[in-house]
Amino acid sequence: MTMKRTEALTIKEIMDQYLRSRNMEDKLFERKALDVWPVIVGNAINRNTVERKVENGVMMVRITSAAMRSELQMCRSTLIRSINEAIGKDVISDIRFI
Repeated sequence: MTMKRTEALTIKEIMDQYLRSRNMEDKLFERKALDVWPVIVGNAINRNTVERKVENGVMMVRITSAAMRSELQMCRSTLIRSINEAIGKDVISDIRFI
């Protein structure tokens, strides 16, 4: 016997349930992490970013400037924390600059 809900679900709740049921929630958060990259790093760094992707919680970012790549490597943990805070979930565990 199933219980009837007395309250209507919001579209967000429906989408969240759907994504969880299809094991797609992590992929959505990984996509959000990619989307917030320009906001977190700013225009100058984003202009030097030619590729970014996330695989199993590891964000890989291709940066055209070797000097910028080195500097970003030094503040990697701050970037990880900022990205995860911006998306509201600890999805990114590491960033690799290539």
